[in-house]
Amino acid sequence: MLTTFDRFLFTQIGLDSASLTMLGTVVHGFREAGEYRGTVRVADRPEATFYVSVDKSCAVAQVNIDLAKLAAGNAADAGCCDERAGSRFVVHPKGYAVFHVGSGPGGYSVNVRRADEDPKLKAYDSRELQPGDIYSAVLIRPGTYTVTNTLSKAQGEFTVAYPVIGKTAFRPPPPVNIECGQGFDPRAVQLQPSQGINIHVKATARIKIELTRPDDGPGSHEPTRRSGWEKAGSRST
Repeated sequence: MLTTFDRFLFTQIGLDSASLTMLGTVVHGFREAGEYRGTVRVADRPEATFYVSVDKSCAVAQVNIDLAKLAAGNAADAGCCDERAGSRFVVHPKGYAVFHVGSGPGGYSVNVRRADEDPKLKAYDSRELQPGDIYSAVLIRPGTYTVTNTLSKAQGEFTVAYPVIGKTAFRPPPPVNIECGQGFDPRAVQLQPSQGINIHVKATARIKIELTRPDDGPGSHEPTRRSGWEKAGSRST
């Protein structure tokens, strides 16, 4: 079987909860039963529409919504008479919607409101995470990262270790759980390669993760020297 990899999985370094990619996911709960209408966006441009039925009689605790797939399907089905085809989801009120990106460069956000709600009322916008949301991320490149809630200016630090070749296949440890309220708790976190991070939102947040110091492996920070050369007169006699 031929295995293929999406190049965007390995070329992205920084993450932003307001612009979702394959390495960042938003988990959101709909606590009230009813019909919801959502929009997939890139920047402020609508790309696709989807519907979520929050139903007490439904046993589904988690519904996975691939924003890239919705956007691609909307483009392919332009002009279709039934805009709800392939874009309806059902979940229990105590369950969660997982907004993720299955492929491509990403850059998505979601806007969701009750279908019967006054459009003048503010809708849920994933560019401003709300208490109860979870932002899950994976950092692939080793190094030190700064994590910032751009709305409160609170900051923390993640350090991703450089991988070590062992005798057995490496399996990332379970994700680390972090709270984002007035600050990040814990503020500094050590991560193994490809170990996940679950940031539990306690106050309105937009979370940005930026690489500040890459780690390219042993010896990468040592100054280079030209072999066989030294300054004239530097030898001791």
